[in-house]
Amino acid sequence: MADAEQTYMTMLTGPGGPFELIDIVVEGHEMRGLRRAEASLTSLFDSFAAHADRTYIVDSDQRLTFAETEAAAARLVETLRDAGVGPGDRVALAGANSAAWMIGFIAAVACGAIPALVNSRGTAEDIAASIELVEASLVIADARRAAMLEDCGVPCLVPTLDPSPGAPPLPRPDVSADDPAMILFTSGTTGRAKGATLSHRAALTGLLLSQMAGAMIALKMAGPAALAAPRPQPVSLLAFPLFHVSGCHSIFLAGLASGGKVVVPPRWNASDILDLIEKERVSAFSGSPTMVWDLIQAQKTSGADLSSLFSVSTGGQAQPVNLLQAVVETFPNSVVGTGYGATETAGAIAMHTGPDYLANPRAAGMVLPLAEVSIRNAEGTELGAGEPGEITVRGPMVMSYYWNDPVATKRAITDGWLRTGDVGALDEEGRLTILDRLTDMVISGGENIYCAEVEAALQRHAAVVEAAAYGVPDDRMGERLVAVVCGQGNATIDPAELEAHIRDVLADYKRPTQILYRNTGLPRNALGKVDKRALRAAHHQGEDADAPA
Repeated sequence: MADAEQTYMTMLTGPGGPFELIDIVVEGHEMRGLRRAEASLTSLFDSFAAHADRTYIVDSDQRLTFAETEAAAARLVETLRDAGVGPGDRVALAGANSAAWMIGFIAAVACGAIPALVNSRGTAEDIAASIELVEASLVIADARRAAMLEDCGVPCLVPTLDPSPGAPPLPRPDVSADDPAMILFTSGTTGRAKGATLSHRAALTGLLLSQMAGAMIALKMAGPAALAAPRPQPVSLLAFPLFHVSGCHSIFLAGLASGGKVVVPPRWNASDILDLIEKERVSAFSGSPTMVWDLIQAQKTSGADLSSLFSVSTGGQAQPVNLLQAVVETFPNSVVGTGYGATETAGAIAMHTGPDYLANPRAAGMVLPLAEVSIRNAEGTELGAGEPGEITVRGPMVMSYYWNDPVATKRAITDGWLRTGDVGALDEEGRLTILDRLTDMVISGGENIYCAEVEAALQRHAAVVEAAAYGVPDDRMGERLVAVVCGQGNATIDPAELEAHIRDVLADYKRPTQILYRNTGLPRNALGKVDKRALRAAHHQGEDADAPA
């Protein structure tokens, strides 16, 4: 770490610093933690008084200040208590992104209950299964999900918000940092979703680590004066679903913690989103690569004033190089970034922004303080720099357990280390590169092929916007590699040209045995991840045409 960067880190994390580090013990394991995280989510309620007159939530025509949000939440607390909700009860939240969802979350926390963030994009049966798993005592839903769940025999509360003055004080129950704060559900790509349970410490640590990374960027850009200088209100557009850690932590709770404004678009339409960014002076946008591509294409004809936008980022893996270049060209005044994390780690444990990201675009980020990351082989042995293996993580941001699933918990956590199921490598400087999912790695003819590496190579072709690689059974090779690609707009992908391209960038054994072309985008699940199960099913049924787009 450079001397200046070390100085800045000491300013942030030293005694009395905004992110002061202390020694803590979690589940019998000694580690470093954040002093401010040794509290509960109710500590975020201080923002309601500190920013009372600021606009907090913009949801279509509804605009709520911090004071109005607190008043609406306090009244909803009375409704929840009348319904019998008390400390430790689970309150399921099932609905689209909205002010009502956020206020429902705040009210549940104020009751001492545990919000369970149900995937609202699932089927009625999927939603009901998650509610049953956590044995929710109450379900807060929007009208659409309430109607869906009625057919499954699950009663719901569709709240009516009253933000008028004169509400009782918002209660702050007595809970400890180790108590469960919320339950977020995994994406369920391998079956029923599991309920990752975050303690108050884990939830706050994840939130504070994100803020620490932002403070470090500000210090690098403006020096020590950045910490004392007044800054305009941060404005974030809520593109990720609130049941996702990126939507809940990085935008909703981050806005509450910082006095920021959260803008909720009614639906995803790139042209409308650009208009909303201009109208509300949005300063930060984070979304899936597909969303970012949509904005780039729409901006070519929109002419919207995006001068307020200073941060454009994605998560999960590094952006495709051609997408990164397009972001820099389209949003020249923005800091581009990416990160890596998981539901089970309360958000990002590695982040990458600015010049270092542009210089190392394949990496997902530098490992954040407090996150111990170890790359291990199948036997659990730690591997050296540059060697690929499973990413394991330990730290105060790691979940406590999967709710009501001790078998899955034991499989995922050993001696405090979380097995992420992701394959990656660490370089000598602490940059983490994501290579694949363990379940997504193809073993063909005895060789390990990382699908993410193949996808990145395909996406380096100028005409390719999206690419997905996966394995299909093969009698001789065990598995053979298949890839699906989508073109940019009306661009035509020349198969011979693409095959020549991959011959230049991939070893023989890593090249797809078959490349399929689609005119439509790749299928994605509710969290925006490519649904490879759907691709394999379509391949098995012969629904994809092996012909140029």
